[in-house]
Amino acid sequence: MNILLLGGAGFIGKNLVHRLLKTRWNRITVVDNLSTSKINLDEFDEYKNLFEFVEADLNTMDAKDFRKLCVRKHQIYHLASSVGVELIDQEPKKTIFNNVALANKIIPLLDDIGKIPVVYSSTSEIYGNGPTFKEDDMPGIGPSTKMRWAYATSKLMNEHMIRASRMPSTIVRFFNISGPGQLPNYGMVLPRMIEKAQANEDIIVHGDGTQVRSFCHINDCVEALVKASEHHGEIFNIGADNPVSMNQLAERVIDLTGSRSKIVHIPYSEVFTKEFEDVKYRVPNIDKIRKIGYTPKHGLDDIIKDMM
Repeated sequence: MNILLLGGAGFIGKNLVHRLLKTRWNRITVVDNLSTSKINLDEFDEYKNLFEFVEADLNTMDAKDFRKLCVRKHQIYHLASSVGVELIDQEPKKTIFNNVALANKIIPLLDDIGKIPVVYSSTSEIYGNGPTFKEDDMPGIGPSTKMRWAYATSKLMNEHMIRASRMPSTIVRFFNISGPGQLPNYGMVLPRMIEKAQANEDIIVHGDGTQVRSFCHINDCVEALVKASEHHGEIFNIGADNPVSMNQLAERVIDLTGSRSKIVHIPYSEVFTKEFEDVKYRVPNIDKIRKIGYTPKHGLDDIIKDMM
């Protein structure tokens, strides 16, 4: 199977590449502009005849060149996007423009080609403040007076564009995905905590630390992606449903690393702009994706240990 990964040099993309190449009958082409990621081509040496990397900006790529990339492809994963709460807060206009411009260019081209199944990566951000997180629930996105929600709005609009198009498509909404190789950039909380713990430095927790999330191992995530790709016309949450507060997360990191770090709480106002608004609780309902054979195999301790 010939597969095209857009934005395939990111954390999820690289792990998906490794998962797909293990079958030995997949040939993968990755396209990425490396604006928020990097790639070590040496790690794909054993698959050199099955792997191709194209450094390019999809926003500026000529339509003819994009069509050439799609020739004889059997599957496309659209993972290209701006990510991270801090990046969204610090550069909201760039984040929104990138997502909207990319969708306005790429989705119509995919629609015109028409026949290639597409997996589009969306986000748990579209659920806003919840209170529920099931695929067919009403989005709980906050007011337009807070730029915090502009990213979620742009991704939700892209979901509608995908579903209005004629190519076979699957939409996946990622919750908190972590694992080895994840960088502590742009507000990625778990690698940042582990980095501080291993250096015996203070672990920063924003707010009072009672906000709740759940964390999914990257290996579970890519297995879920592969399973979801077979079900066109569907939307799936991808994550794990084991809630943990930020205080509990920091304590567990300290315990497992044997660290002497202390937990320090810092108000959001000292870290984020006035446009930021936090979400107190975000844990996915994964009943739907369980029905197609997905079950998370890694708990929180497994994730932390694998990242140490």
